[in-house]
Amino acid sequence: MKALILFILFFINNLLSLFAQNIAVDRFFNTGNLKTTSYSIYAIDAKNGAQICATAQKSLSTASVMKLITTAVSLELLGPDFTFSTSLSYSGSIDPQNGTLNGNLILKGGGDPAFYSSYFVDHYQDCFDHWIRQLKMSGIQKINGNLWIDLSALGSVSIPGGWGWDDIGNYYGAGVSALTFGDNLYEIHLRSPKTSGQKTTILSTNPEISDLKPENLVISSPEAGDHTIVYSAPGSTHPVIEGTIPAGQSDFVIKAAMPDPSVVAAQALLKKMKESGICLSGVVAARPVDDHTNSILLWTQHSPPLKDLIVPLNKESLNLYAEHLLLEIGRKNSGEPTLTKGIEAIHQYCKDKGIDSQGFFPVDGSGLTRSNALTSKTLVETMKQVYDGPYRELFFGALPIAGVDGTLHNSFKGTPLERNVTAKTGSMARVRCIAGLLESRSKRTILFAILINNFDLKPSESSKLLESILLSFYND
Repeated sequence: MKALILFILFFINNLLSLFAQNIAVDRFFNTGNLKTTSYSIYAIDAKNGAQICATAQKSLSTASVMKLITTAVSLELLGPDFTFSTSLSYSGSIDPQNGTLNGNLILKGGGDPAFYSSYFVDHYQDCFDHWIRQLKMSGIQKINGNLWIDLSALGSVSIPGGWGWDDIGNYYGAGVSALTFGDNLYEIHLRSPKTSGQKTTILSTNPEISDLKPENLVISSPEAGDHTIVYSAPGSTHPVIEGTIPAGQSDFVIKAAMPDPSVVAAQALLKKMKESGICLSGVVAARPVDDHTNSILLWTQHSPPLKDLIVPLNKESLNLYAEHLLLEIGRKNSGEPTLTKGIEAIHQYCKDKGIDSQGFFPVDGSGLTRSNALTSKTLVETMKQVYDGPYRELFFGALPIAGVDGTLHNSFKGTPLERNVTAKTGSMARVRCIAGLLESRSKRTILFAILINNFDLKPSESSKLLESILLSFYND
């Protein structure tokens, strides 16, 4: 009887604590400009799953916290040691008398999101050199033929539906490619007059892109920073650049999405070949090459393992990496690397793991579209599955640490949350989200998700709101 009474008291105490926590959190939204705000908040004890906070579960836009779902499913389906590959082959015959290949080179993309990425410079820096050495070791000094770019590893659709017109021309809105190259972005170098309100001049682009004809509408401004938008349809070489950059800049750099990264990759390889004395007589063109073709493999370049790729994906919030992974889990789950099959794989993961997916409407893998929606409970239950599984350290180790690195490097400094919050953030107009892991004052590990939509706050005010909610968890 005594044990039963103690259990009942413990149960009632927990209920009262949960009720008090929910009331405290709800109170944040019942005043001023926040009365019409939509929010979904959920938090549990990571070790035993005990509920700490649970507001009404509304299905809301995710922004980049969607990457947590994509990462979790990728680790489960692909495994932490999974790698992508990019290869160079040739077909035809080599004339040993003059070192001429009477045939074609074949550059085959395997959907590697990190090929020649700025986040893995050391990993890829010798790739083209290895390929050229293999050409020479095969006795090839000249190619009497073409360079075929085989993009058959992925479909032709590079941009998920729902991405904004004001996103897809910018570097963070770059689409996927079977032969992604250099983060699928290029630099636009601008010069601005000392006087504000004047037209700017395009100095150059890096790398150079053939047929690129940007329309420059950018003007000089007294405001600091980059306030430009690049408008461009996928594959278009005629972007329109609007907005402002600071006045008096001799070389101001903005970044845009490459129209066709596979061509830029091929041109970079040809340049290296030419520098090494190997010339190509034919053309460069995209063309699928049948696997049964009598081709000779020269070299296969593997990507870093998935466990390394998810670090910049989450710490720097790389949309491109997330979309590549979404297609790859579609391939793993069904044999088809498509957006539809990737989303089906995510739904199947939730079903298999018993995750509450009511109100879960995934549309892409990165969260760049406003059409993604889920509840905070779905997000926390996904993280709980990872926390209890074999990939806990890899998953949470890839998330930004408050006040230290990634998208949280300037957040919560000087508060008890500094270094005690490891989380993924997400933000777009009228959307602020954060989800991850928190070590409380009492040393309790808390899994939490906070989704806030349609608020009327300045960025600094919304950050303070998130801080206040997290501090209420920290002080538990």
